[in-house]
Amino acid sequence: MKKILFVLMAACCIWAAWDYSRPVDKYVVKTVAGEGDTLWNIVGDVMSQEGDRRDVREVIHYAREISNIKGTLRPGDIVLIPIEVRR
Repeated sequence: MKKILFVLMAACCIWAAWDYSRPVDKYVVKTVAGEGDTLWNIVGDVMSQEGDRRDVREVIHYAREISNIKGTLRPGDIVLIPIEVRR
């Protein structure tokens, strides 16, 4: 039983090291907020389309910072969404 657990743990470590070593493409997607849009919906949709697997709350935080959004999102606001995709 210990041998099986050791092999599984080693396999997980090897996979994590391989995944971590893959190059990451970083870029920003620019969108414009429409009527009834929320940051959660806009950022979540763009992340899904681009293949970004990070936590949407983290990306919303950075999007607020780089887009200089204070308070609620209004129609016409420009939203800059930082995307990170592993190749």
